[in-house]
Amino acid sequence: DFIVTVVFSFLWLVSSSAWAKGLSDVKIATDPDEVLLLMSACKQQSNKCLPVRSPVMSSLNTSVVFGYLNFILWAGNIWFVFKETGWHSSGQRYPPDTMEKQPSGYNQGGYNQDSYGPAGGYNQPGSYSQVGEYGQSQSYGQSGPTSFANQI
Repeated sequence: DFIVTVVFSFLWLVSSSAWAKGLSDVKIATDPDEVLLLMSACKQQSNKCLPVRSPVMSSLNTSVVFGYLNFILWAGNIWFVFKETGWHSSGQRYPPDTMEKQPSGYNQGGYNQDSYGPAGGYNQPGSYSQVGEYGQSQSYGQSGPTSFANQI
């Protein structure tokens, strides 16, 4: 589909340009002033030749405009067709998921690092307790830090 869309887009550009050039040639060839210069009867001083009316080319000009608009439509459609191909999805690289597997060099078991706190380490209790409204104790365990990464 992608290649067919690109080919049709290119053909619309070529055909619209060819039709625009052809229409320009038709306008020059049918210009009333040029036609009168080519007629032998109008070259005589005794005859006075004047064009009755100018040719109406608005519908032909409109056809050239619509040809180029159709090219723009096909060319704009290339992006959407490209997104549906396998080329688009294989080109994107997502960062590895940091939440699933951590390298073995990280030690996230606790905060026992020598540079934090006055006692030489940052120590947290292993569980937290909370007494509820009716005297019930709720316990929350913590094994290490929790981090969330944007997975977009």
